[in-house]
Amino acid sequence: MAIFHPNFQWLALPFISLAFHVHCGYKVIGKENIPDGGCVICPNHSDVIDPPLVAASMGNKHRIRTMAKKELFDKKMFGNLLKWLGAFPVDRGKADIAAIKTALQAVRDGNKLLIFPQGTRDAHEGDAAKEGAAMLAVKTKAPIVPVYITEKKGFRTHAYVIFGKPFYPDTSSKDYHAISEDIIRRIYELKKEIPKK
Repeated sequence: MAIFHPNFQWLALPFISLAFHVHCGYKVIGKENIPDGGCVICPNHSDVIDPPLVAASMGNKHRIRTMAKKELFDKKMFGNLLKWLGAFPVDRGKADIAAIKTALQAVRDGNKLLIFPQGTRDAHEGDAAKEGAAMLAVKTKAPIVPVYITEKKGFRTHAYVIFGKPFYPDTSSKDYHAISEDIIRRIYELKKEIPKK
């Protein structure tokens, strides 16, 4: 059974980063905001390339785990590659206890957990947030890092990946909806950090 290989991730990320630099000439702002230890990385999600783009933007000094829809793992070879790179499947159609346990343990082990609070790609500002990221941060008492990714990422579009300042949700609160909405607000506020042309 394929498992996460941190050394494989460490080797692969520079090449993934180079490919994105060639494709969309992306720039990273605020990487210094990524804290030490376990945390929950929460970007917006408008494109299929967002997960590897965020991981490449973080660099290979962090161990990154990514929650990804289970359908991506249907093809064995591609599924194994995703697992080696740190992804693990989640069944979005039900309360996937195994995926939740994996995510909680990943954060508690000091990994960066990459999860998209809007739950699906082709999401836009104003779309409702799912509660998974908020719940995981509250249960692990880990900081949340909001991330804004440029929504148009065609060839040489000079995309941006912007890491906001980490914040801690109210761990005494069970209002995951309110925390989720706060995450989304913080993500899209980062748009103002894009340099003016």
